[in-house]
Amino acid sequence: MKARIFSTITLWLTISLVLYFGKIWGGLALLILVTGAAHWEFCTLLAKCGGKPRQVLSVALGAIIIAGVCWSVLDPELPINSTGATLNGFRPSVVIPGMAIGLISLLLLRNTDKLVALYKTAPTVLSWLYIPCSMAPLAYLAAEYWANGQNISGLLLVVWVIATVKFTDCGALIFGLTFGKHKLAPSISPGKSWEGCVGGVATSVGVGAGIAWLYTRYAGSLEWTILSFTPGKAALIALPLAILSVPSDLIESVFKRRAGVKDSGKTIPGIGGAFDLLDSLILTAPVGYLLLRLFA
Repeated sequence: MKARIFSTITLWLTISLVLYFGKIWGGLALLILVTGAAHWEFCTLLAKCGGKPRQVLSVALGAIIIAGVCWSVLDPELPINSTGATLNGFRPSVVIPGMAIGLISLLLLRNTDKLVALYKTAPTVLSWLYIPCSMAPLAYLAAEYWANGQNISGLLLVVWVIATVKFTDCGALIFGLTFGKHKLAPSISPGKSWEGCVGGVATSVGVGAGIAWLYTRYAGSLEWTILSFTPGKAALIALPLAILSVPSDLIESVFKRRAGVKDSGKTIPGIGGAFDLLDSLILTAPVGYLLLRLFA
């Protein structure tokens, strides 16, 4: 537990420093790095499950898709409005690939044999769809409000999505250890309980509302454009994201269990690998982008 707490604090400090000094370019580089590492680990899990992914090719294509999505918004020839948002509008193509493979994986979660078999049939393409295409909406969201290196609204919304989803994990761990009695999915992840799940969702909603309050409270001194992102609205958006993060995490557990490993990697003490870090964001990132575009 101590290692997990230390790693969590270190990771959030690293994210804060990268975004503060690197802005959109630092955020994009960090997203490509972490997504690439998670993608590599997922391909490794698929190989241990019997698949034959072409890891280098798939990870390289994943980095290109995320950079390409972000660059399509950062094109200096795109018109920009008075708030600093590019006037290219909502692009369904940004969320459709990730949401499609995510939905298929979610529907197959009750039949883990079919879920694993699906990814073994075309591991290179499907792993590319599952991780990079699922995370690409966050890159698009970060870049969408970027103008002349000053407007950081998109970056702040990305931080909000990540914090809201990941604090579901933190809340679930704390409430699960304290009150957990009824197993959520004993055959997939024996450590998860319904009590922890409910506590994690409640924690996520509270954190999401709290961060939105901070954003609106200090909007007068910073250049962001999310004044309409109220705590109440944030709580409503956080609720489905928190609920969806639970099966998103379970999908990774299926592959880890089949591969016979506890964690996807050993790079982050107390947490595991990069895929362990992103697992709950895979299904939620496209949905988070969609909800924020519609309501925030």
